[in-house]
Amino acid sequence: MNTLKPLFVDLDGTLIQEDLSHLAFFYFLKNNPLECIYHLLLFLFLGRPYLKAKISKKYTVNLAELKINQNCIQYVKKAKNEHRVIYLISGSHQLLVNQVKDQLKLFNEVFGTHDEFNMVGKNKIKFINKKLKIFDFDYIGNSKQDLPIWAYNKKIIYTNISKTLEKKIQKLNIEKIQIKEHFI
Repeated sequence: MNTLKPLFVDLDGTLIQEDLSHLAFFYFLKNNPLECIYHLLLFLFLGRPYLKAKISKKYTVNLAELKINQNCIQYVKKAKNEHRVIYLISGSHQLLVNQVKDQLKLFNEVFGTHDEFNMVGKNKIKFINKKLKIFDFDYIGNSKQDLPIWAYNKKIIYTNISKTLEKKIQKLNIEKIQIKEHFI
């Protein structure tokens, strides 16, 4: 039985430099401008998960065209070699996150925004606790939206953070592990 904590890894800005939702949105806007405007208007009433689903259906992730954080990949591979369960979790839509899983083949499972659930910030904790029944885990992230997750874990594993966020987390009296970003 594996007694090591599961490791959850953020995607956008952490594992890759880009934000897949933004890439999908601009692709959709460029190729379907009128349909994009229509969905933007509906987004005002139906929310982010709705818009992310619509723009993600027509976008194909090509990791060869993205900048991948090599040091984060090495950290994940090391954890995998230690027989830890590794999850990719992202605010990008599930359709896009599935494509990353299929190309990288590093993760046990992947979770993204779906239905009416935007997988960001505190929502990640709710999902991990309620749906996966996991209460003790590690998390690698890069943004201020990850602060509640790190506070919950009493441990910060970070990469590719802004100077402003770096100042905030340095003030926190909890364990910190930096993965120096190296995007290629």
